[in-house]
Amino acid sequence: MTSLSNESFIYHFKRKNMFGETLFPLNQLKDSNPSLYKEHVKKYEGREKLLLRKVPLLDCLWNDVIHLSPINPQIILDIFKEKELVPEIRRGEVFETYKIPIQNLNEDQIVCFQSFNFDPNNFDPSLNKFWKFDRNSYEELKSVPKEQVDVWLSDKAAGRVLFWYSHTMHILYRGSIDISACEIINCS
Repeated sequence: MTSLSNESFIYHFKRKNMFGETLFPLNQLKDSNPSLYKEHVKKYEGREKLLLRKVPLLDCLWNDVIHLSPINPQIILDIFKEKELVPEIRRGEVFETYKIPIQNLNEDQIVCFQSFNFDPNNFDPSLNKFWKFDRNSYEELKSVPKEQVDVWLSDKAAGRVLFWYSHTMHILYRGSIDISACEIINCS
């Protein structure tokens, strides 16, 4: 797909075992493909409380939405390399990523989310911000907030797992996404 210069995009990693032309929220997989659900729910081990978290404005659960990023993952990988945050075993790995035009999505099914919770064991909902997505004012983020980089450096120093988007804005989409015509970019 050829992109127009005025189009804005959001991003979603393509899983190595991805098949079909549709992205589904985790809860939809529970019924339609239980074995795939079991594989993907593993990323919440130790963080099971997230599966019960409600998403304001969309009136659904955390795993009823698809989590998307307003940041091209290549920008994050470049910082990981610069700050030596990439483990040796993952250096050189290529991450295929769907580049999804926001025009393809129903704006009424989108909210933005950003967490300012820095302690995963003491979740404070008042430190999270949710707001309605506005297609007309949306702009891709061209850099990673300093606060996110500081979290990565702190997590690495403490031996914690690095979460790519823990403190950057998320785009949460309620429903499935047709990715048949989306460009796939390679990030490394």
